[in-house]
Amino acid sequence: MATSYSANNGQNEEYTFDAFEDGSSKLVGEQQLTKLNQFAVDYAQQIWKIEEALDETLNEVWDINIDPVSIYNKPHEQLDLIELVKTDHKIFNKVMLVFSSICNQARILKETAESKFYSPLIVFGEITGESSEGDVQIEVGKLLPFMIDLSAFVNRCYSLVRNIISQFASIYQAQKNIHTQFFKNVHLQAVYYSTIDIFSILINLDSIITQNTALDSSWGRYLRMVKSVKQEPNKYSVNGEEDKLWQLEKLLLSLKGQLLEGFIFQSCIQQEFDFPGVIDVKGNKVLKQEFQYNVKVLWGMFGTKIMDSSELNLRERFPGFLGLYAFYIALFKDITDKSFFKQVWEVTKRVPMVSINVNVFWFPADFIQQLMPGMIKIIGGSPNIMEIRRDYLRTVDKEFSGRVKSYYLQVSRWMVRMESSQIRGGTLWDVSLSKVGQIIQGVQLSYHISHLLKTMIGLHMHLTAPLKSSDVRKLFQCAEMLKSIQNTFHRRSAMISAHISMMVQQLTDIINEKLNVVRSKYAGRSNYSEIELDVIVALSLCSDLLCGVATNERITVVRLCLNVIYQSNILKENDIEELRLHIKRLEFISDISSVVKASCDCSILFWSRDLFPTYLQFLYQNPSQATSLQYTLTGLKDVVSTVLEKAIHVDNAKQQLIDVYRNEMEDMIDKNIIQPLGKDVETDLRLHIHAFLNIEEKDPFKTGIKEFGKFLELKPLRFFDRTIDIKSRISHYLDQTFYNLNTVALFDWKTYSEMRNMAFYKYGLNLLEVHLPGSTLEQGLDVLEIMRNIHIFVSRYNYNLNNQIFIQRSSNSKTLNTINITHISNSIRTHGSGIMNTTINFAYRFLVQKFSIFSEFLFDDQIKSKLYKNIKYFRENKEQLNNMYPSELVTELERDIRQLGVSENGLTFLDHFRLLITHIGNAMGYIRLVRSGGLHYCSNAIKFVPDLKKIPKFQDLTTKDALSPETIQASTNLDSIIHNLSNNLSEGTEYFKMLVSVFATEFRNIANQHLKNFYIIVPALASNYIDHMINSKDKLFKKSKAIGAEALLFTDDGFAIGLAYILKLLDQNKDFDSLHWFDRIQLKCETDQKRMLAEANAKGIKEDQNHLAIKKIQNFQQEYELFKYSFSGSRIFFKD
Repeated sequence: MATSYSANNGQNEEYTFDAFEDGSSKLVGEQQLTKLNQFAVDYAQQIWKIEEALDETLNEVWDINIDPVSIYNKPHEQLDLIELVKTDHKIFNKVMLVFSSICNQARILKETAESKFYSPLIVFGEITGESSEGDVQIEVGKLLPFMIDLSAFVNRCYSLVRNIISQFASIYQAQKNIHTQFFKNVHLQAVYYSTIDIFSILINLDSIITQNTALDSSWGRYLRMVKSVKQEPNKYSVNGEEDKLWQLEKLLLSLKGQLLEGFIFQSCIQQEFDFPGVIDVKGNKVLKQEFQYNVKVLWGMFGTKIMDSSELNLRERFPGFLGLYAFYIALFKDITDKSFFKQVWEVTKRVPMVSINVNVFWFPADFIQQLMPGMIKIIGGSPNIMEIRRDYLRTVDKEFSGRVKSYYLQVSRWMVRMESSQIRGGTLWDVSLSKVGQIIQGVQLSYHISHLLKTMIGLHMHLTAPLKSSDVRKLFQCAEMLKSIQNTFHRRSAMISAHISMMVQQLTDIINEKLNVVRSKYAGRSNYSEIELDVIVALSLCSDLLCGVATNERITVVRLCLNVIYQSNILKENDIEELRLHIKRLEFISDISSVVKASCDCSILFWSRDLFPTYLQFLYQNPSQATSLQYTLTGLKDVVSTVLEKAIHVDNAKQQLIDVYRNEMEDMIDKNIIQPLGKDVETDLRLHIHAFLNIEEKDPFKTGIKEFGKFLELKPLRFFDRTIDIKSRISHYLDQTFYNLNTVALFDWKTYSEMRNMAFYKYGLNLLEVHLPGSTLEQGLDVLEIMRNIHIFVSRYNYNLNNQIFIQRSSNSKTLNTINITHISNSIRTHGSGIMNTTINFAYRFLVQKFSIFSEFLFDDQIKSKLYKNIKYFRENKEQLNNMYPSELVTELERDIRQLGVSENGLTFLDHFRLLITHIGNAMGYIRLVRSGGLHYCSNAIKFVPDLKKIPKFQDLTTKDALSPETIQASTNLDSIIHNLSNNLSEGTEYFKMLVSVFATEFRNIANQHLKNFYIIVPALASNYIDHMINSKDKLFKKSKAIGAEALLFTDDGFAIGLAYILKLLDQNKDFDSLHWFDRIQLKCETDQKRMLAEANAKGIKEDQNHLAIKKIQNFQQEYELFKYSFSGSRIFFKD
């Protein structure tokens, strides 16, 4: 190996060169590092964009319509209670089975009341308000089966209470038996808690029904309707149904007395519990002592924890606790313990109101006054209950802001800890225990915040006390914190679900560890007393039950076993309290989803929605807190699943309740956020763009700075099944505003374009381009409208021969309408090519009317005599005049016609005759425009045909390929359409020749000899037209308001085409040409200019002093030349 190495080394040395470092390797390395750094930056940006794209908003997380999968971790028991309670002690099994069954039934009744009965009673009469007569009866009719079920449910609660008391009376009595011996020192507090739950159900139903005034009112109206129908059966076509109506009325009265008068709970505690010879309750002193003991113990625990920070779900049981005490007094008539009642009264003063279900509030003092009025005397005098509540409200108002801030900090700290996946130090056991503590802490926080929110709203509603605007913001902040907690639990639901089994196992181990203290006391012994044996059996059953899933049934049996175990007096009070705490934690952890949903419910906001606009106004004034809006919307939606969807009195709860509620909330958001935001953003953009106008700047220290961009940065908010995208709505508002304003003032397009760019750079808004073209609109006046009003059209529009366009004479606005070929083409495309022939028919009728007036003018004796005179003079002096019609005759004719009369607007008969010819020419110009528009339409329609000379027959092709009859028919139709378009495009219709042939025969008839003199009046008409055009063009450059808009024009070629058309009809083109009128005008203008120059030279006048006179002659000559060109072009249309 060494030899080989040295040989290789020597071989390499032969090719070793001197090292030379020019810095290139370092440069290459730096470039590579730069590229690598850029790659890392780009990759980080891509990852960030992916994370942002995958990030879900809060509302998307909690929308059940969007989440396809959710984690449901509530355990369900697969075994019956008989299989769960299995020991070798038969009496123990029997007793445990009875009481566990009773507790389980009480739990089922509580769940049934919450899921089935509370919400329909609460929502009855909401949103739709007081319905009209007839609708109320329909709603009650729909509610009637539900009320029958409620009556059966209440009777089931009564039966269960009687069963519980009967069982208690059987085991707690002076006569000894196997059961009394077994329960001698056992206090079944678990059964008392179940009794409390039943009493809470009944009291809650009383409160819900009595506080819903619409229910009692509607029931009374329905009952009156039944009575009316029963009294007049013929009127309502119910003959022979009197028995059923009587039964229905009896049922309604029975339900009203049982359910609607607020005596559900009172009827329960006043029912008969004694069964003579079988069960003795009221005279059972042992039962009385046991009942009294448990009432005091339970009240003692309740009183110490009711306002404690560790309290959880105690307030909801307050009605049941007080109901249990009222039941004890009603059952045993024992009012001797005055000190205990004072303790109860002190608790009612500390907690004067309890929210038992969404918007239903229960007042313990009112409950005591109603059911225990004699006990009030114990506290001395008659207490002012309303003043106590006002004092409590003042205390709550005073502490409200500080408590909300404190809860906000606690929630923030708890959320950070929940989001953290690492816990420093400790074993896996410690980590799991810490997670349990965090979950319980989150539930406790949500419970206390929810209680504060409901107490604040409930007290102000009950006492009709005003809320400060700052407190309104704090109220909605409470809702935001509740939704934040709920959202955190949802985000961490995967972690919680993964650790639930470990948490449950840990809690069961802690419980077993506590119970091992009792087990150790009995270990190693062979003889046991009856009580000790019962304790050992209970310990064994607890261990077996805790080995399985922590279901409600198992936890119920465990609690009963613990009641048996506590009689050993081995465990201390602290140990017993810890056991209760861990059992409660085990119950929460097992059903954490339902617990979190109930504690974070914000349904009460539905009944406080009048405060929502105030909250929105606060948000608008403080845009930095805009992100809280999505939390509030989620809270406002809670009432849908908990209450509104369970409405029974309407056919479609979604349509009649949910949609109304959703639209109401959206209107509030639109009115208080979107509309003012759009206006303020528009104002801000205008101030930026018009900053050059030196507008007074606002002082930010006085007026503040509103960051409107915070609202525009919000992701789309999902509310029910709709999305509220503030950014897109503001963009739409600005687009609409800018467009509408730009259509009013087209010259402002540049300003709005600058505002559009500023909106993009400042707010990230992508607005549409608002620049409208300054040319004509593509549709214009419709052909049908022009055709029906052609007599108005030809008088209000001027025709331009060269551009083939009609221009409006005058308008009340700053713009004039125009009609061109594109407009006509679009109209033909809309109505079809058949409209062209109809247009010609209307034009023909119009020309008939105008030619009648034309004939009457020339037939007038005065006009006819003057024309004959001029014709005779020209023929006799043709050679002297050099075959050119003299201008003096034209001037004389104009003077003679003026002497015949002048109209009110200063027009002579010659002017009216010129206008008549102009209208005829405009009609001919419109016909020409229609023909051009038709050709334009045909060319556009057939432009996709490659070769018009070689058009294939699609019918032959489809027939050849044996396609379906429908396809062949379609190809036939296509061939027909293409053939028609091709013919129209190649041939066209010569409408001018048609109109000439129609009228020429009549015009040249011997009966119309007076028309043969027309050509001799043409020079006078031409001169009149030239004077008219010169005056109109001169007025365009004058700014006098006295000049009417009708007098301002720059084109009027209708006269030229009308003149050419009439000369063709009369076949007088040669006669007019024989006048050589245009040559006469040319000669006259040149002669006048020479004459004026000669006179100026003779008088020594400078050329510039005679400029205006010469300019006038030149303008006259130019206008005549323009008319000559237009007239010559018009005559081409009528050549044979």
